[in-house]
Amino acid sequence: MIVFKKSAILIGILSVFSVANADLPKQFDYNKASTNYVDNTSNSANSVANPYYFGGTIGGAQASSYCSGATNCEDTDTAWKVFGGYKFTDKLSAEGSYMNLGDVYKNGENSDVSAFSAHGVGTLPVSEQFDVFAKVGATRWNSDNTVGSESGFGASYGVGAKMNINETTKLRAEWERVLDVETSPTDSTDINMLSIGVELSTF
Repeated sequence: MIVFKKSAILIGILSVFSVANADLPKQFDYNKASTNYVDNTSNSANSVANPYYFGGTIGGAQASSYCSGATNCEDTDTAWKVFGGYKFTDKLSAEGSYMNLGDVYKNGENSDVSAFSAHGVGTLPVSEQFDVFAKVGATRWNSDNTVGSESGFGASYGVGAKMNINETTKLRAEWERVLDVETSPTDSTDINMLSIGVELSTF
């Protein structure tokens, strides 16, 4: 009987010792967890679903100082352009275009002006349906006139607005200005273009 009691006491002591030294659940390490956590929300927030876009507009062009002091003169004509671009973010794009700026006429001489342009474009959302934008860049213009052909580079800029029709289609209206276009060997003028058209994103 005494041996049984001693054995029971010994078993009890060993049991308590075993429980005391058993592997208990460890406390959660919040610092380690935060270090290993990867936040993917920033990449998704800045991604652009359809980065490539293209389109065309049509309207009118006007040579701002072309008819100064002239009586037999026409400084406005129909103008159009095609363009394409890439969106780095929803607010910043690079855009290139070809512009046909129409004909101007003065004192029996006329000039047909066209241009290639490259712009950086900044866009500001006004609402879910409307955006406004501004752009600045450079233009390579060409003027085929009665006495020959002129070409050169000039600064250009513009402002405009877009209305979202759906995820891939926008209506676009804009005003643009190309500086220092030589319409003849002795004349130069700034040319303004006001146009409206469509912008498409399909990629």
